[in-house]
Amino acid sequence: MTDLHEELFPNEPLQAQMDLHNNKVGMNLFMELLPGIHRQFFETGFFIDVLLKKTKTAVVLKHPDENHGNELVYLE
Repeated sequence: MTDLHEELFPNEPLQAQMDLHNNKVGMNLFMELLPGIHRQFFETGFFIDVLLKKTKTAVVLKHPDENHGNELVYLE
């Protein structure tokens, strides 16, 4: 889990901010869920349900300096 793709293939500022922010949300979520998850669940997509819920509350990113905390963001 890294931001290497965004470093190797830069986007426009707003797109880059969205990608980096959503990467961070995903990494934070993984680390948050990790202590309660047994190893065998790694192969079954143990955080898919949580991510699907997050997509329903995602917010539009309109400016690269916006901070939407732990919510996913998307572009219009």
